[in-house]
Amino acid sequence: MIRDVRPADAHDVWAIITQSLGYTSGEAVVRRRISYLAEDQRCISLVHEDADGRVTGFIHALRYDTLHNEGGWDVISLAVLPAYQGEGVGKRLLGALEERVAACGGSFVRLNSRVERVDAHGFYEHVGYECDKLQKHFVKHL
Repeated sequence: MIRDVRPADAHDVWAIITQSLGYTSGEAVVRRRISYLAEDQRCISLVHEDADGRVTGFIHALRYDTLHNEGGWDVISLAVLPAYQGEGVGKRLLGALEERVAACGGSFVRLNSRVERVDAHGFYEHVGYECDKLQKHFVKHL
């Protein structure tokens, strides 16, 4: 089942972030961000539950608006517990996101994937995404 993320999911989402993405932010940070982003209409955050109600994956996307094209959505995070990878969880999460985006008038869903995540690249291509450019990513930490 796919549903909106809730603050009560923070522990499970944090575990998925740690195990699947390798990020080390704490559970308290994840809980605060879930609560904060739940109020943001420019945000879609969904989880996948297995038949026993265990959260096995999540997707988080933000609205992307520019002056030069129709609005779309950026996938910020998509992750599935390693034990559930290859079982269609990521595909169902992307499908649910795409349905929401289409329903609200979004014209595209796009995402970035780190160069070393080769398996993820194959997955994205398998579910219909195309690599349309390569670019460098710049950041300035404040």
